[in-house]
Amino acid sequence: MRKLYRKLVSFRDPFARVKRHVSSQSGFRAFSDRKWMFPFLASLIMSITLLMLFISGQFDGFYAEESQLPLDVEAESNEYFVESGFEKSLNSTADVVNPEPPRLAYLISGTKGDSHRMMRTLQAVYHPRNQYVLHLDLEAPPRERTELAMSVKNDPTFREMENVRVMAQSNLVTYKGPTMIACTLQAVAILLRESLHWDWFLNLSASDYPLVTQDDLLYVFSNLSRNVNFIENMQLTGWKLNQRAKSIIVDPGLYLSKKSDIAWTTQRRPLPTAFKLFTGSAWIMLTRSFLEYCIWGWDNFPRTILMYYTNFVSSPEGYFHTVICNSKEFVNTAIGHDLHYIAWDNPPKQHPRSLSLKDFDNMVKSKAPFARKFPKNDPTLDKIDKELLGRTHRFAPGGWCVGSSANGNDPCSLQGDDSVLKPGPGSERLQELVQTLSSDEFRRKQCS
Repeated sequence: MRKLYRKLVSFRDPFARVKRHVSSQSGFRAFSDRKWMFPFLASLIMSITLLMLFISGQFDGFYAEESQLPLDVEAESNEYFVESGFEKSLNSTADVVNPEPPRLAYLISGTKGDSHRMMRTLQAVYHPRNQYVLHLDLEAPPRERTELAMSVKNDPTFREMENVRVMAQSNLVTYKGPTMIACTLQAVAILLRESLHWDWFLNLSASDYPLVTQDDLLYVFSNLSRNVNFIENMQLTGWKLNQRAKSIIVDPGLYLSKKSDIAWTTQRRPLPTAFKLFTGSAWIMLTRSFLEYCIWGWDNFPRTILMYYTNFVSSPEGYFHTVICNSKEFVNTAIGHDLHYIAWDNPPKQHPRSLSLKDFDNMVKSKAPFARKFPKNDPTLDKIDKELLGRTHRFAPGGWCVGSSANGNDPCSLQGDDSVLKPGPGSERLQELVQTLSSDEFRRKQCS
């Protein structure tokens, strides 16, 4: 039993022999003397704590230096972000007035039975400096689309200048649906790819018609900054906000081959909080720089808004408006006017009233460069051609028409310098309108 006890004691304290050996063979104190243990452990704990604090402080200081850069360093570091390059390019061209006359890009769209009206509108707004895209939607039969393309191809002026294009790909365009926005963006993409020389984009329908010549329009806009966007805008509020923003629609034109009305879902969604919603006329005159932003979307905001408006009723009356009024780079470029004379019933109905001869005087007094909507072959168009455009042949005459008009010949059959402009009385009316729209008092009301 005694031997077993010794073994147990030895197992419990395996260093007992070492302690006795050290105690007997050296002058040092044995481990059993614990007077020095407390200060040793305290100093050890303190040393480890200080070491950890030092290491932690080094890393904290490292990240703090990265997260809190001095203002000058932070400003300089912005140069390394890709978006800053786009902002610089935009700001560098702000408020620059180019002495050269501008170039315009038109989208003229129509549906079944509109090909002849589209050609008439095209000829009324034609100028060699401009670019034109024609789109007949998928509801028009292939034969009509082919006839339109052949009319453009066989025109000697269009063939020589090569500035009129008919979209080979026809899209379904649903009223109040996002397919109209998709068609507009496709036309813009075509114009950006095919031509580097245009300053503003305008969309017209077959029922639109000009009230001034292109020389009038180009002359007035020659004195404007190439960064102003004409887009009627107002913040979406009241019953329209609840009806349009909370409702969810589906446009069958996105996935069907036959035209049908938009479909309403029973589900509703909350109002957006990341941006404000704006609305206005679907007829626009937008700058190339803003439309490049909408197509490229380098900060992803235009794409985000496009996806939101995919299920939004009357998206053509809100997409561009919401993008421009929520973009800090472009919000100050918006001028709230669609450059159209449009007549509405009182109280207003869902669609504007068709114009007639009794509206002619009000059209002129409006000083707008365009008007809509006109019925097919309305005599008002003949009166506009004769009294406002001076159009007796295919095109409204301008400084680029240098041919002889003797014996009823078409002076525009011979083209001269397209930068030579001969503005008429329409330019004076339009100049008054632009001056009013450009005033500080009017500009302060934009996007509010």
